[in-house]
Amino acid sequence: MWQINEVVKFDESHYRILFFQSGEIIWIHMEEAKGVPSLVLEEQLSQWIDEKRLIRSLDPFEYLKSIEPPVNSVTFEKRAQAYRIIEPIVYDTGCFNEEIRAKRVRLVEQTNIATKATIYKYLRRYWQRGQIPNALLPDYRNAGAPGKPRTLAGSRKSGAKRKFGNGTGIKITPEIERLFRLIVESELLNDKKINITSAHRQFEELFVQHYPHIKQGDIPTRRQFDHFYKREYELPQRIEARTPILSFQKDVRPLSGTATANTLGPGSRYEIDATIADIYLVADDDRSKILGRPILYVVVDVFSRMVVGFYIGFHNPSYVVAMQAIVNACSDKASLCKLLGIDIQPEQWPTIGLPDAILADRGEMMSHQVERLVHGYNVRIENAPAYRGDAKGIVERYFGTLQAEFKPYAPGVVKGNRIQKHGEKDYRLEAVVPISAFAKIIIKTILYRNQYHVLDTYDRDADFPPDLPSIPLHIWNWGIQNRTGHLRTVDPDTLRIMILPRKKVSISTSGVNLWGLYYIGSEILREGWLHRSKEVTRPQDLQAAYDPSCVDKIYLFPKHDSTIYWECSLSTKSRQFAGMSFWQVWEIQDQEKNLHAIEKDNSKTARRELDQFIRDTIAESKKMATNSGVSNRQRLSEIKSNKKSVRENEKLSNTSLKPDKHPKDQGTILSFKPKQDESSYPQFVPGLFDDEDDQS
Repeated sequence: MWQINEVVKFDESHYRILFFQSGEIIWIHMEEAKGVPSLVLEEQLSQWIDEKRLIRSLDPFEYLKSIEPPVNSVTFEKRAQAYRIIEPIVYDTGCFNEEIRAKRVRLVEQTNIATKATIYKYLRRYWQRGQIPNALLPDYRNAGAPGKPRTLAGSRKSGAKRKFGNGTGIKITPEIERLFRLIVESELLNDKKINITSAHRQFEELFVQHYPHIKQGDIPTRRQFDHFYKREYELPQRIEARTPILSFQKDVRPLSGTATANTLGPGSRYEIDATIADIYLVADDDRSKILGRPILYVVVDVFSRMVVGFYIGFHNPSYVVAMQAIVNACSDKASLCKLLGIDIQPEQWPTIGLPDAILADRGEMMSHQVERLVHGYNVRIENAPAYRGDAKGIVERYFGTLQAEFKPYAPGVVKGNRIQKHGEKDYRLEAVVPISAFAKIIIKTILYRNQYHVLDTYDRDADFPPDLPSIPLHIWNWGIQNRTGHLRTVDPDTLRIMILPRKKVSISTSGVNLWGLYYIGSEILREGWLHRSKEVTRPQDLQAAYDPSCVDKIYLFPKHDSTIYWECSLSTKSRQFAGMSFWQVWEIQDQEKNLHAIEKDNSKTARRELDQFIRDTIAESKKMATNSGVSNRQRLSEIKSNKKSVRENEKLSNTSLKPDKHPKDQGTILSFKPKQDESSYPQFVPGLFDDEDDQS
């Protein structure tokens, strides 16, 4: 029931059990200055427990077990010396017998290594603090009141006297500490990056205003100022106050966990992010044409560190481009790689499906369009705080890893600052890598890291088998077999259409109008929405999904509460834009609008001239009008004869303008009629007026 060195609390006093046998217990009062071991019966202790006078307690000297003073230090020597004095007394349980203990104390005293009082002081400390050698350590930890201000009588300052310079210094009073605090809180506890020396100079300026008669040599020194600053303000408080909040959260704050610890298995959480690659690329069809730096999207599975999706192109980061990377993550990678001439087996890149959660920047995933991914496919969208790239540390770190593979070899890599030094070459002009070759390099790098790269710092869970390599592909395959995941297989084509951006469209006899382009489809013709009849009722407020990278097709949703869609193709009315992207269309439309605006401005002068000419002509006509005295009725009756007379005059005039049919000065005219071939343009196109093809 009882253990040696156990501490109990009896009547608000602490006792340590030193020894027990046959129902008898030897203990000692731990707070008594001259206490010695005494005997108590075990039955008595049980009775006191029942009476609630005695309870078990924590050992206040437990910390002594973890102290190990440096060899040959003062503390080490004092402990050894004290133990040599009491060792002949406490080497067995006879020390708890008063007579035996007294004899042993006298023998030690006769050796003149310690007095009787010193011997009992060490014995008492040994028993009260746990009967271990460390119980004899000196209490230096209680000396000096570390961290507490000194209070000295009079005006004498604490610390050593000065050896150099003038003055003796002054005592730091509460009023001086108030000035210290003013400067510290206004200059140091912020992100101004002011150092201690500069802050102390400002303190000196403030101090002189309050104490103009104090000599320069007696102004509180920088060391006193620094001592107050570090004594009154803890290190974490100083670091947090002097670091900008965004930098503190991202780079300085202590980390309390890992990303992997919060995932159950493959597909629990994907991280997605984009970066501008540090290389300038050229066009595949014209290697002299510099395209610029491509955008690289990467989707990483947090649990396994597998790259599950990617995007390489020149469209700026946006919801649309991010969704292309997500669709890529749900697609068969073998077929995607084959398009670039890279042959792989499906088991080399088996990451197909939607995850349970996607962690992304606020920019890409703060669109209302992402709700279709949330409600339609039950994917949880998590947004990282602004300027907190560390929230997606895994994918952020991956960008540097991917680019480190090609940077040592590729020309056109971004170097140094944008401002060139004298004689330095423009690295943009060194670009030679085409976009297709760059895509192959990235994919090959991803394949290598997925299949072979060992994750040295991967934090493995307890259930990971010892023979499981810390390689992304192995972790993924093991997680699919042994962990509960949320990876779900979806049709990539359907997913792509569902998460494409949508826009409200209008329907007219020309077709479906989206961004000024017209589309038609078989379902629209079947519904009769293109017929030019007042009986046709065309729906309003319909939406269509569109792929910004190609205008040739859109997907019309005929019902608001359904995912059923109709595929519509670009009408011949908008054939001008066939094969383009919507970005190109918007650019052309802007150019046309700008041109029209300029031409309208240019036509205003000519229009004013025309209006003035018409007004002048009509005014002149009014002025030339004569009154012949003929009645109005007669004038009206002569209109027919007047018109006939004018026609006769026009006929004579036109005849006089015709040339002679056989001019004397010309040669013989030969008639030549070429044979009509298949390439000749017909005078009449039968299909032009067919009802099905009439889209004008």
